Amino acid sequence: MVITSSQQIPLTILTGFLGAGKTTLLNYILKSDHGLRVAVLVNDFGAINIDSQIIIDIEGETTSLANGCICCTIRDDLLDTVCSVLDREERPEYIIIEASGVSDPWAIAQTFEHPELRPFITVDSIVALIDAEYAFQHHQDYADLIVDQIAASDIAVLNKVDLVDAEQRANIYDWIHTITPRARILEATYGQVPLELLLGVGHYQKQLEAGHHRSHDHSHHHEHDEICDHDHEHDHGAMFDTWSYTSDRPFTLKSFRKATMEVPTTIFRAKGIVHLAEVPSRRIIFHLVGKRINMIVSEEWGNTPPHNQFVMIGKPDSFNTTKLQHLFDACLAAEETPPQIIPDQTWTREPT
Repeated sequence: MVITSSQQIPLTILTGFLGAGKTTLLNYILKSDHGLRVAVLVNDFGAINIDSQIIIDIEGETTSLANGCICCTIRDDLLDTVCSVLDREERPEYIIIEASGVSDPWAIAQTFEHPELRPFITVDSIVALIDAEYAFQHHQDYADLIVDQIAASDIAVLNKVDLVDAEQRANIYDWIHTITPRARILEATYGQVPLELLLGVGHYQKQLEAGHHRSHDHSHHHEHDEICDHDHEHDHGAMFDTWSYTSDRPFTLKSFRKATMEVPTTIFRAKGIVHLAEVPSRRIIFHLVGKRINMIVSEEWGNTPPHNQFVMIGKPDSFNTTKLQHLFDACLAAEETPPQIIPDQTWTREPT
């Protein structure tokens, strides 16, 4: 699957709602033995680009895009970023875009029809991740966005299948097929799927030639019509609120766990980097999806000063940011804490 300089570089777009497992799948791809020089473009919905911080170090290039949704405010930035990647002396052999959970993948794919990019890049596939545990719950509140993401996909990865029973799994299959009968469905736990079914498959172009990919009306408005030739108006500011927390002082594990269980359930997604007093030399990766919270002990801080930095995303006007600030400020260690060996942990919060 090595791409020569004279060939178009294949590009895969990872899409899916908040917390579906896009970064987990991306890390799995990057750690796998595929022999490709990969360029990764990531963006987040929120003031802090957390995903670029929790993607593993690779020999390729990781580029963070500015705050916002790729298909909206930063599509010009995306165009510039891709052009700069192509201008490098060692061009990548594969490009992966991890879109934010509120992005429209069809609009992103249309960017690569731009005359400057078309000779050099070919969209290989759009991969939509679906959280098996929360698929129907999220669909109740964000149906248009989630349906758009699945409808645009060539491959649907049903992630976290270990958290649902056979009946719910079958119901999700039926639901996906009503949205996009043509998409191939792959099941995954922790985002692990055979890469030969995911990369270099050419599904996007096959569907394009068959007339299955079409520009569709759904709702973002753009000021940059020369790049985006369709109308859609998801008002992300009206659909979600975000709040971010940053501190260079460590939390204590007990107080941090307690605080996360007090986070209002109107916040359905959180992720970031945590500095624990009990594990001062290592970064802790923190995820909250629905009621489930997990904490993963990651690599050493190295030359990066230890810090806490995470973002929370929820329904608009449904949580008090001042209370959240006080809640996590109260977790900061007041005195030196003896180092401990702490394993990865998962816990749940009860509805409030």
